[in-house]
Amino acid sequence: MTMAPQMSTRTVAGWFGSNRQSAARVGIELGKLTWCGVPFCGGCPEIPHIRTRSGVASDLHRHLINLARCITEPTLFDRLLAAVDAKLFHPDELATAQRRCIEREQADDLFAPSRADDVDHDPNWAADYFVACWMGRGGAAGKNTEFSQSLSTRWTAGGGDSAVRYRSAVDSLIGWRESLKRWSFECIDCFDFLDRVKDLDGHGLYVDAPWPDNGCEYKHCFTDSQQARLAARLSAFQAVRVVVRFGDHPLVRHLYPEGRWRWLCGCTRNQRNNEVSEVLIVNGPSHSENASPVTAAE
Repeated sequence: MTMAPQMSTRTVAGWFGSNRQSAARVGIELGKLTWCGVPFCGGCPEIPHIRTRSGVASDLHRHLINLARCITEPTLFDRLLAAVDAKLFHPDELATAQRRCIEREQADDLFAPSRADDVDHDPNWAADYFVACWMGRGGAAGKNTEFSQSLSTRWTAGGGDSAVRYRSAVDSLIGWRESLKRWSFECIDCFDFLDRVKDLDGHGLYVDAPWPDNGCEYKHCFTDSQQARLAARLSAFQAVRVVVRFGDHPLVRHLYPEGRWRWLCGCTRNQRNNEVSEVLIVNGPSHSENASPVTAAE
């Protein structure tokens, strides 16, 4: 399961804080697996790089999961692709898509904790969310403000063209379908997800939970007590290969102490294009420290 050549965008949706720059390293660190779980899949940038026979990805964000489902199902995919390809890059298209996504959230109570995972796969809804993600300003998907973004119109040649970015995202859907179609998708709480994982050799977990501090901007954020519970649950796995991504933060240092965990430090760029420290934390020896660096261009 490797990145398809048609994919010029590195995420299914322009996800806030997504791991676009070091997604390939995640795949290297996980190694070759028979099964992999991703309980916080977000924009899914790592999934094309994970080598596994079987995989389950989950997120509480139902807009995203509906989009992923429609990408993977052939009949729904054709309708989704036709809908987003026909869109004009125009403020009215974005505003209409945002309004319909908000209305669906409110009418269907999408994020109620007790809600069963019974939402029908809807390509029209998926098309609205795709437009909201890719016509709006980048890196806002998953945030509380994801449906308040304005059209990202460029009035100079600098910084790339936003309409071209949207068209690249449309063209990349075929590649994303190839990458996602072997994966199963769920919309369940991460702790319920982890309770279902079998602690077996050949199994792997990639965990990119909301980060302390910055993660409060997500619709589904994490408290410090949830961070502690997550670290304790991940520490209990013995056979599963666990790879965790975080910013370098005192709470993370406390919950994932070096010695018990292997810290692989690096950096990424935030929405303001500033360098910020990030780490991959693994529960065993590194597979990537002696590997050639892998980069991907969007």
